[in-house]
Amino acid sequence: MKLWQKIFLSTLALTVAVTSLLSLLFLLSSRSALWERENQRALTQQQSLASLIKTGVVSQRLQSGKVRLSADEADSAAAAVLARQEADGYLVVSRLLRRGTSGWNTLSASADPLLDAAALEGDDYADDALTYSRTFRDGGRLYLALNAPLALEQTAYRLLCVFDVSEVQGLLRRQAATALALSAAGSLAAAGALLVVVRGLLRPLNVLSRASRRIAAGSYSERIRLSGSDELADLAQDMNRMAEAVESRVTQLEQAAEDRSAFIANMAHEMKTPLTSILGFADLLYLQKDVPDKKRMEYAGIIVEETKRMRSLSGKLMELLNVGSQNLVFTPEPLADVMNEVAAAMEPVLASSGLTLQHVCEDGLVLMMDRELFKSLLYNFIDNGRKASPEGSRIQMLAHRQQGKAEIMIRDYGQGIPQKELDKVRQPFYMVDKSRSRKAGGAGLGLALCEEICRIHKGAFAIDSRVGKGTLITLQFPLAGAPGQGGEA
Repeated sequence: MKLWQKIFLSTLALTVAVTSLLSLLFLLSSRSALWERENQRALTQQQSLASLIKTGVVSQRLQSGKVRLSADEADSAAAAVLARQEADGYLVVSRLLRRGTSGWNTLSASADPLLDAAALEGDDYADDALTYSRTFRDGGRLYLALNAPLALEQTAYRLLCVFDVSEVQGLLRRQAATALALSAAGSLAAAGALLVVVRGLLRPLNVLSRASRRIAAGSYSERIRLSGSDELADLAQDMNRMAEAVESRVTQLEQAAEDRSAFIANMAHEMKTPLTSILGFADLLYLQKDVPDKKRMEYAGIIVEETKRMRSLSGKLMELLNVGSQNLVFTPEPLADVMNEVAAAMEPVLASSGLTLQHVCEDGLVLMMDRELFKSLLYNFIDNGRKASPEGSRIQMLAHRQQGKAEIMIRDYGQGIPQKELDKVRQPFYMVDKSRSRKAGGAGLGLALCEEICRIHKGAFAIDSRVGKGTLITLQFPLAGAPGQGGEA
């Protein structure tokens, strides 16, 4: 069962229950009012009859000239008045009872089944001030009997009247039928209105459902447009954000797949070039029997250089592939000690190229780092500066505190990088000057490796370069103990 059906049926059931309860309360209230009115009508007519009886008794007393009539004379006068009263469709029958020594005695000799049925069994009307009432059925008709006290000539009487109230019963039945019809009609009208309202309110759910199916089918650019500020509109916004996140993630995965394909193609190309050179010159040495020493040294030198290039390429490649998957342990390390070790290790390499390294570090800078991996980061930047710098030039490595972080600047005064190339130099295997980079032993993996190492250390670097004036690398890392620094990765 669908949600709109559940809401519709439950709301309809509640509406029918409330309508039925209101109808029942109305019928009970109407029944009570009708019986109250009918009792008052019957009592009024009975009191009118009692007044006629009193008037007849007084008239008889005045005609006889007595101060008070005897019991028999009062009975006769009252009976004469009752005899003159004709029964109608409402007052069916009446009877006068007098208190005797053995109870209440009727003044009428004739028997009437209705009067017998109206008698209150087991009750001797002990309280003369009360009017007793009773409803009963006889022959399919409904009757109301009233037994009221009446005082005549200082003698206690009771007047029993029986009224036909079948019309009230019919009226109650008609009211019940009308209430039932109105309740049914109201329920049907409410059902129609509820159906329209529920389907209208839940129509946005259908929009959400169709859109989610399209997104699941691969239409990640799908967006849901729902107006309003209710929960369904909020859900639509959440689904839009989810679709945006999925689309972004899919785009990233597609880009990663493209980058991986390009990476593999570039790697195969970069590996192919030195292998071709090595194989070609090795064949020359193998096939030629008499190779002059000069040529042999030349061929061997080329093979050695290409082998070194392959070793550098494979080393950089393995380092790049493995740096993110290693279980690295980060410890607090003084940045000055790390920079001193890097400067000492790079001094012979820079000296062979006729370069000098100047390094200065502000005291008290401590970083959370994997020491060897962080040294590899500095090695790569300094080595890139070495490859781009002319002989006799210098490279500077300075570190200081900047806005709560450690900032490291590595500057060279070499050939620089063209502005249009700056966005590409971080890509694996990309080289601005391929012939120069290969001659210097480069493979185009250094900056890609540096970016990965910076990411692992929660840092970043920026490149500012001018052609013919050199390059400035600015690195920033959080200090040890700053928020976001952990102990392991």
